[in-house]
Amino acid sequence: MNVKGYEVKVIKKTKSTFDFYRPAFYGMAELSPTAMDIFLKVYLLLYFNQVMGLSASLTSLVIGLGVLWDAAVDPWIGTITDRYYQKHGNRQPILYVACFCVAALFFILWRLPTSSHLISYLFVFVVSALLNSAISFFSVPFYAVANDLQKDNGERKKWIGWRLIFFNIGSLVGLSVPAYFLTQSKVELDRQPYLSSVTVMTIMMIVLSCFSAFAMYYKVKPEVKPLKKYDGLKLREVFKDKIFVQILAAYFIVNCGLGLNSSLALYYYKEFLQFTEKQTQTILISFLILFTLSIPLWVVLIRFFSKKKLIVFGALTLGIINVFSFPFFQNDQFWLVFFTASILGGLLVGVAVVMEIYLSDYLNEKEKILDQSVSGQFLGLWKMASKISRAIAIGLAGPIIEISTGHPQALANYFGWGVGLFFILSALIILFPVSDQKKISNF
Repeated sequence: MNVKGYEVKVIKKTKSTFDFYRPAFYGMAELSPTAMDIFLKVYLLLYFNQVMGLSASLTSLVIGLGVLWDAAVDPWIGTITDRYYQKHGNRQPILYVACFCVAALFFILWRLPTSSHLISYLFVFVVSALLNSAISFFSVPFYAVANDLQKDNGERKKWIGWRLIFFNIGSLVGLSVPAYFLTQSKVELDRQPYLSSVTVMTIMMIVLSCFSAFAMYYKVKPEVKPLKKYDGLKLREVFKDKIFVQILAAYFIVNCGLGLNSSLALYYYKEFLQFTEKQTQTILISFLILFTLSIPLWVVLIRFFSKKKLIVFGALTLGIINVFSFPFFQNDQFWLVFFTASILGGLLVGVAVVMEIYLSDYLNEKEKILDQSVSGQFLGLWKMASKISRAIAIGLAGPIIEISTGHPQALANYFGWGVGLFFILSALIILFPVSDQKKISNF
């Protein structure tokens, strides 16, 4: 609703059966973008390098530059969506538009022109950059919707929990769909399994995300109250927020490690450990299943331990495991690798839900203090940090792959020590005391 001079605050007038399912319908919107994202992280460099014959270093460079270009746009996306919400009371139309943009660009990206390498690299840069921006245009307002519709911190944990559950389901889809088509193909380095996977995920994006955007706002009534002028926040004011800067820095560092892990995973399991496609997919899919199952456990642990302690424990333990295990595995130790990577790794990485809950609770308190809708701006910076860390990871992955050609142990060392040190550094950042930490409760 557009009411000039008024703030449109979205609330639910009555509790209905539909409201019970609303958190799950909200979380559903995370499935398709996540499936696309994990597919891009795991297969994009591999596809353009091994299937399309482009240089690993140059391809990782142009993909990384595209991500960096997109990262600069994310804070502006947050500001735009906040202004739209302040004026209209919801972010639903933005979600619809972004959904179709993501689907179209994702479908086009894998149809690489092969007339020349220069055109190919330019194509990868432009389309991947636009795709990343479209995903941000969807995910930034989508993340903010939880704060818009659910102001109660306790109830909002359900929304975040469902979002992470569908995040893991989406990750499973992003791995299992291409695994199915790849295992069915009898031609090595065949392009068709990738194109078939892209078609499935494109359809899912349009159907599931549009349904979720409809369902999360279904029968939600706006309440109108006087509005002060929308001022928003300037970047320098956001970066003066010491707690947000600390959690943002930790998130940035840990995402560098996760991005490097994703980019090197297939090379590590197949080239260093010489695992089959079936063994590799078993490890990746089991990891995501354990990740999903661990989410309720971490939500329960929040009742007994501070969020800070839980984040430090999860990140530090993951780092130590990476450093002292992956460089030393042998190709006949499948079940030991499975236990370490899938079971221990899956359970520990579930600490991500703690970081998500912390950020959401903090933004809710921030909006109460400012009496402004500012979630989108903070989340825009959050996405920017994610994109820059991903660009760094992609930029590192290409040279690592080429340096490690013919030297598989070097690849294992980067996969173990390189990734693990990122996790450890992230834990140390969170452990560092912040002067205005008392501003947020139950941290």
